[in-house]
Amino acid sequence: MSVRISLPLIILFLILGLLGLAILARLQRGLLGIILAGILIILGFYWFREVRKALEGPKHLKGHPVEVSEDNGLISVTAEVPGPESEVFFEVSGDKVFLRGGRGFRRKIKLPCRVRLLDSSYVNGILHLRLAKADVVESRERGG
Repeated sequence: MSVRISLPLIILFLILGLLGLAILARLQRGLLGIILAGILIILGFYWFREVRKALEGPKHLKGHPVEVSEDNGLISVTAEVPGPESEVFFEVSGDKVFLRGGRGFRRKIKLPCRVRLLDSSYVNGILHLRLAKADVVESRERGG
């Protein structure tokens, strides 16, 4: 099992080391040490937050468009979802479609009404869903 240490973690450890040295300097140099320690503490908190954000990754990847269109009781959803195909999943629940893909991609799409899935396809990073409005499907099943 190999351990991979990323550059942000190395920077974080360096900052924490400098912070420790600053505290020692504060004890030995008086007012100048206190000022430097304060600056390093502020920088340490800033960089800690930035490194944490970088390691968490984006919650919503920008640049992945979604198109929803409606025609004669059918709703089409076309979305760019990063792959690979084995990591692409979707779930239709009521009036929402939940998408999941590679690199931590997640998206929730709110639709104008309750729907049922008719068919789906995923080709070259594009997910196509064909959905029927639930009220249209129910009225056809009743014979109306």
